[in-house]
Amino acid sequence: MKSLWFVVPVNGRLGLAAICLRQLRRTCDALIAEGVAASAVVISSPGELDALRVARRFGFATVARDNDFLGRRFNDGIQLATDARHNPHPADYVVPCGSDDWVDHRLFLDLPPRDTIVGFQRISFVSEDAGEISTSFLGYRGGAGVRIIPRALVAELGYRPADEDRKRCCDTSILRNLSVHHGDALKVEHRHLHDRQIVDWKTPAVQLNSYREVTFQFNVSAIEDPFQELADVYPAEALEEMRAHYDSIRFGDRRMVAA
Repeated sequence: MKSLWFVVPVNGRLGLAAICLRQLRRTCDALIAEGVAASAVVISSPGELDALRVARRFGFATVARDNDFLGRRFNDGIQLATDARHNPHPADYVVPCGSDDWVDHRLFLDLPPRDTIVGFQRISFVSEDAGEISTSFLGYRGGAGVRIIPRALVAELGYRPADEDRKRCCDTSILRNLSVHHGDALKVEHRHLHDRQIVDWKTPAVQLNSYREVTFQFNVSAIEDPFQELADVYPAEALEEMRAHYDSIRFGDRRMVAA
């Protein structure tokens, strides 16, 4: 059975992160049922004990790392997942993933050969008030930051493929560094399952890119009622929990959703 680990840095927005980690647990369980040994590592600062506690409750590995550089956090997670010096059962693949993302487990059933990265150019964004969902086409190499990366590719970079001092655009630095190291031997292919295959949930709190920024930058089509739109793809319980989270934001209650 091939193995795959999601690598998920968490910084703030703990209520949203808890919901997304719970959904990621469902994603991993669905993959396990289909024959892929899936898990995750969550990287958060030592001060965010709630995030680390929730991750462990869902059966995920954890790394405590300060928030100074996102690149180091991704590298910590990738190395824990893939380096046999730190993991007795190193993952065959890693998937960088946001703590505000949902992914359809079917994206990860057909795993690529050891010289190939799989990217996804279609992604959906939900607005900060959950009143709208958009579909974007990211027409550059690698697509969205969520990618399937074989262990063999990161091994030759010491299992730390991102720029250590990056505060953003870590997906770009990972792909660039792998491309420079492997040259023409590195292949990148794109897959499209459906437009809601990756969902990025925006909230009014701290985040790298707002809904307005991403919809302005990318060619998008938008519709109202994300929850109805996502009902055929994601579990009803996950959607109800997310709806309650956005309702709590509108009513001024930003407490973390209990795990």
